[in-house]
Amino acid sequence: MPNIKYLPIVLFLAVAMAPMALSAASHGDQESADQVLVTVTSDRPQTQAMAMILSRQMVERGSEVRILLCSDGGVLGTKAFEGPTLAGPDANAQQIMKGLIKAGAQVDVCAIFLPNTDFTEDDLIDGVGVTMPDDVGAFMEGDTRFFTF
Repeated sequence: MPNIKYLPIVLFLAVAMAPMALSAASHGDQESADQVLVTVTSDRPQTQAMAMILSRQMVERGSEVRILLCSDGGVLGTKAFEGPTLAGPDANAQQIMKGLIKAGAQVDVCAIFLPNTDFTEDDLIDGVGVTMPDDVGAFMEGDTRFFTF
């Protein structure tokens, strides 16, 4: 039979060390958890602006942010976008998005956006590209976080 005289010490150490073990485990995954994919499909000005504002917060905190514009949200990446200036940021969603691009966020329209609209690559604003499903799929692997607006 094991010596139970040391059981209280073992239990104390286990409880005392648990937070450190959990912290170490979470820091070990930190690199892969710092990837964020934000998908914007909405054409609603406040929704688009909030997606950009929250994306900016993640960029400022060191996350690698990728923004995918699809469906009605794809217009946000074009020269035809005419969103209103919103109180609070005193900017429209595209202006905020341009700041994100300058800060290092990658912004693309989805692969099926252009072929299913009247837009061409020439209609995209500077810094917005066209992504391919395999490229996004590779980015989505691991602990990437997903946000959809």
